[in-house]
Amino acid sequence: MVQQSKHLVWLTLVLLIAVILMPAIVQAQSFSVSPAEVEIANLSPGEVAQFNLTIRNKENADHAFALTTYNPEESERREGRAEFPDESWISFSPQSVEVGANSEARTEVTVTVPPNQKWAGKDWEIWLRVAPEEREFLVVNYYIRLLVSTGEEVEAGTSVGLIVGIPVGILIVACVVYYFRRKAKPRHLTF
Repeated sequence: MVQQSKHLVWLTLVLLIAVILMPAIVQAQSFSVSPAEVEIANLSPGEVAQFNLTIRNKENADHAFALTTYNPEESERREGRAEFPDESWISFSPQSVEVGANSEARTEVTVTVPPNQKWAGKDWEIWLRVAPEEREFLVVNYYIRLLVSTGEEVEAGTSVGLIVGIPVGILIVACVVYYFRRKAKPRHLTF
């Protein structure tokens, strides 16, 4: 009889916990994010890549979502992918998104790899985390897998310097030639 009472108490506790957690579980899974994976191939160091994430709020109330980055452990990354070298190369615009009830919103993600040859020919992985800003008992975070591969050459940049530099160089050479020609001419003295 005592044994049966103990089981009844434990069963009641488990059911009570399940009932308490059930609304939080349902509430925590009331949004989605797409795409689930983004692959950027042949991004030359010095170039910029942009894409959009769509957050869908499936609840009847407005919610705010925060976007951050997360470097997964080596065991969680795809084979052959290294840890992303610098999380500051990824930016979100906006970094916090307010999504209306039963609607969706987009945020732009920008990936910028510095123009340095040491970043050429690399394969990296980082995850983008989307989480509700309001913290309930149970919070579900969505992770978007971002795979970035860099090209073999560093992007040279714009040719504005070359376009401006050539005429300025010609002008300087012309001034120098004019100065020395004028200086070399014999001067006639008049009395």
